[in-house]
Amino acid sequence: MREKTGYIEKIVYNFDTSKNLEIFLPTLNRWHRVTSSEFRSFNGKRRIQGQEYEGPVYIYNTNKKTRSNKELNTIVEHKWVSVRRPGEDWGYE
Repeated sequence: MREKTGYIEKIVYNFDTSKNLEIFLPTLNRWHRVTSSEFRSFNGKRRIQGQEYEGPVYIYNTNKKTRSNKELNTIVEHKWVSVRRPGEDWGYE
């Protein structure tokens, strides 16, 4: 289905995607579990099943390796705010 959105190349994963993939976020000072796409594109500390991972860093959703570790700053930015519309009842308090 990715070919319908312009992605025709199969994404390469240099690690076992079924294992526990985590990245370290220094601002929060803790490890977070992430998807394999986010894991392969993160330029900070990464670990698989608790063991440090020193593999290549790819540009998100591509097979292009980054030229330097400073090329990427975030995984993916989500700038949205969940707001309840006036008069909307979700059925719980």
